[in-house]
Amino acid sequence: MNENQKDFLGECQKNNVIGKIQLNYNLSKYTWFGVAGNAEIFYIPLNFEELITVLEINKNRLPVTVLGAGSNVIIRDGGISGLVIKLGKEFGHIKSNNNYIKAGAAVYDRLLSNYCQNNEIGGLEFYSGIPGTLGGAVRMNAGCYNSETKDVFVKAKCVDFKGQVTEILNTKELFSYRKSYIPQDLIICDVYMKKEFSDKVTISQKMKDVDNQRKDAQPQKIKTAGSTFKNPKDQTTKKAWEVIEEAGLKNFELKGISFSSKHSNFIVNNQTKSANLIEDFGECVRSDVMKKMGIDLKWEIKILGER
Repeated sequence: MNENQKDFLGECQKNNVIGKIQLNYNLSKYTWFGVAGNAEIFYIPLNFEELITVLEINKNRLPVTVLGAGSNVIIRDGGISGLVIKLGKEFGHIKSNNNYIKAGAAVYDRLLSNYCQNNEIGGLEFYSGIPGTLGGAVRMNAGCYNSETKDVFVKAKCVDFKGQVTEILNTKELFSYRKSYIPQDLIICDVYMKKEFSDKVTISQKMKDVDNQRKDAQPQKIKTAGSTFKNPKDQTTKKAWEVIEEAGLKNFELKGISFSSKHSNFIVNNQTKSANLIEDFGECVRSDVMKKMGIDLKWEIKILGER
């Protein structure tokens, strides 16, 4: 343990930090691929106030990484150095008033859509088809079936890595395709969403349509992290899965890793040896597609940690 780690842990103890703190903590159970490296220091905050305290204690002495549901990440075998923060149940609330819905960043997207269904709130049915949590959905402008997070996002309450609270408002410049321009040193804590009233029958039918499309097109109950590559909109009208298939890579396999037979842009992991192998598989695909078709596929999955 180096001096920065010792100082940080000592200060946490002095300030009576009681949220979960563990050293060299393996993150495999927090990724949908089921294999990952370790977090040097893993922390689940007790609440918002304690999160601010811990960030103020850290004062940038350790690098900070925020982990969501792990539904769209590869965490390399070398693990993540510094402080890895995962927001827990205290960030899983959902409330609403006449103007908007306020939800914690740790709320699962599906639970948000269920809440809206039960409370006859329309416009967020598409979240029933998105894996992961709301904070991650905002960070990546997640969407499906012609709807995106930017369409319903109003603002977010955030805290920066120094413990300063700030607010991010929606603007035309804040989002692009599968991406937001929210600074990387901001932790999204609360998200405010547009609220429009609808009836439960209409909402239920829209959610059913999303579910049916997802079940028809996407693999279920396997070790996958959703869409692997972004659709290369600026290079071709073809979608990523079409590019992969035209490059002859639909049946490509590497040491227990392959594409789903149901969707050629969903990686399936059937091994437990290495997260690096998943990245290697994707890089082989990117290289082949570039050689054969001149298209530069961009990762939609986020890659964290050291090799």
